[in-house]
Amino acid sequence: MIALLEHPAIVPVYDFGEEEEQPFIVMRYMSGGSLADRLKKGAFPLNEAVQIIDRLAPALDAAHAKGIVHRDLKPGNILFDQYGNAFLSDFGIARLGQSGAGTLTGTAILGTPAYMSPEQVQGDKEIDGRSDIYALGVIFFQMITGGVPYQADTPAKVMMMHLLEPVPMISKVNHDIPVEYQDVIKHAMAKEPDQRFSTVGEMATAINTIFRGEKTSPVSVDQTLASATRIGTGPLPSKTTVAKKAPAAPPKTEVPARKGISPLTLIIGGLVALGLIGVLAVAGVFIFSPKGKSPEPSLTPSEAAAIYMPTPTPTDTTIPTHTSSPIPPTHTPTITQTDTPQPTDAPSPTDVPTSTPQPTDTMTWTPVPTNTPIPDAVVIGGADKIAFVNANNIYLMNVDGTELTKLTSDNSEKRQLEWTPDGAKILYISGTRVQTVDLSGQVNVVVSFVTAEYLDAFEISPDSTKVAISLNRELFIVPLDWDKLSKIKAKSGLMALADCPEHAPFANYSVKNVQWSADSTRLAINFLGSDANGKWIDQIDVLNVRRCGQPNRLDEFPATRFTISGYEKNPIIQNFTWDGTSLFSLTGYIRNDGYGNLYVYNMERHQPRTTMEGANYIDPVKGSCCYRDPRWSPDGRYLIFVFQDIGLGANSVSKLYLIPYSSIGTGVTYDPIPLPEGFFTNPKEKPQPALRPAH
Repeated sequence: MIALLEHPAIVPVYDFGEEEEQPFIVMRYMSGGSLADRLKKGAFPLNEAVQIIDRLAPALDAAHAKGIVHRDLKPGNILFDQYGNAFLSDFGIARLGQSGAGTLTGTAILGTPAYMSPEQVQGDKEIDGRSDIYALGVIFFQMITGGVPYQADTPAKVMMMHLLEPVPMISKVNHDIPVEYQDVIKHAMAKEPDQRFSTVGEMATAINTIFRGEKTSPVSVDQTLASATRIGTGPLPSKTTVAKKAPAAPPKTEVPARKGISPLTLIIGGLVALGLIGVLAVAGVFIFSPKGKSPEPSLTPSEAAAIYMPTPTPTDTTIPTHTSSPIPPTHTPTITQTDTPQPTDAPSPTDVPTSTPQPTDTMTWTPVPTNTPIPDAVVIGGADKIAFVNANNIYLMNVDGTELTKLTSDNSEKRQLEWTPDGAKILYISGTRVQTVDLSGQVNVVVSFVTAEYLDAFEISPDSTKVAISLNRELFIVPLDWDKLSKIKAKSGLMALADCPEHAPFANYSVKNVQWSADSTRLAINFLGSDANGKWIDQIDVLNVRRCGQPNRLDEFPATRFTISGYEKNPIIQNFTWDGTSLFSLTGYIRNDGYGNLYVYNMERHQPRTTMEGANYIDPVKGSCCYRDPRWSPDGRYLIFVFQDIGLGANSVSKLYLIPYSSIGTGVTYDPIPLPEGFFTNPKEKPQPALRPAH
């Protein structure tokens, strides 16, 4: 479980072992102490409290996305390094969501009373990440007021207060705290999990919005929360329609009683509370105390085909624009054009939005005159746009780096970006949900597997008839029926939808990622297998799935085909992509959570591409490591990837490249796609670029 928790804001575990039958783990030394230590001095300044929540939110969301619930979130388990950065620690009583056992130690109630959610107090088995959101709400309350919301002379009384008492008003504790934060705490600490934020990122977004002064009233805060959720908003309004959302009602000063608690349950709860002291003494299940713990020349050969052609900037106000101006590239490389790819003649839309619609915004649609000239888009490798991730949000730009625009702002983890077949939306995985965002920023949930622990892949076949899904590491191939998929919540629904029982699920595969062939008859799967010594390693199999029945394996690699650098230590294939016919590109795992050497494997020859020096990997940028997230262009002639120079150590910066594959090894040097200086700030960023086929 700990191996799943690789994140910049989670205390890393370096090793484990056993000494005289005593197990131990080796973690990074956190010299800055704990949040509990700092809270002994009283309340935090608001800016520090907001900063801590902002840092921890992506870490918790990352854990929740992997099905892991902390369950003992408290100040003693939030540690600081020497630079004052906060880290989550001590997942000692964490559990995998929906796992067979109630907890790692049986079915006893576990937690720290001052920070336990109502469902923890009741001993619910179906606890999910919203329980951690409740605890973080308590911690935020404590950071800005100096004390926990519920205090009593016994742990049992504190636990009953979590069940029955409304959330205290922060204004009664500290009049200097803006009242708008009360709504955030009320949402985070709602008695009913369904009434809380759905992710920690949403909670952090609401807090930041208030801190920046963008919302000043309780009603506005509620609207902010609704906007942050951005779930189930439905299709965009029709042309010339003005869509309006009714204003949220002012929040009540009391939290309603927990839905579904009958009088009998309350009586039983009281009896349980009276017996909790005995439970504490006998079982010892509660945890009360904090735990100490050189300039680059431009691409010039004719075969390299002028990667960065400047696009004319439209000046007509009827051309679609976003509410925030697109971020300009830092520079435009000068390139001698000798073999210009011809742009496709895509039909111009007759209606475009004049602003970026958000779920709670008013949207106005303005017709574009039919005689308005719209500049041709730059097309490279059969693609006209790139979607990618930075700081847990999706960005969009043209393939030449122009018109960089931020599409999402919810800060939740996003994985496996791909374009919908019509090229109108970007599809991605967030937690165990499949969501889309269109080019205006409208987010919708299309599938939600509420009972799943993992959702690792959701890949639509090129012919748009099937979808391959990795759910709880099991592989399902089912017909692509959006209406039916939207109603499925569990494995059983996928089994019922399948037209080939043997394909839902496949047997004997623990699948992490999938890729379709161009003709939709074969499937490449990245799965967790074992070597001759029984060690778990990543492998890739190519399967024939043209017909029902157990598929026959067409190839397997790296296996005996070639070796991957660092595989003996980290036998992980960070990412792989297929041109749909014979070429695969993949990366190993050397540094920064998934950057490694770049490999190209030819399935026809059953061999990897090698360098002049005989290495079985390629280094097109600088002849050095490291790469991640390679993908082939729609026409299979270009390769896009992320690169950071290992020779620069901690000063290495992630850069995006889109290069002609046939030019690799010719001595050509490449310029990265121009992005603003300092755009990627996290060395472990996972951009996952996705190229849109030009229509």
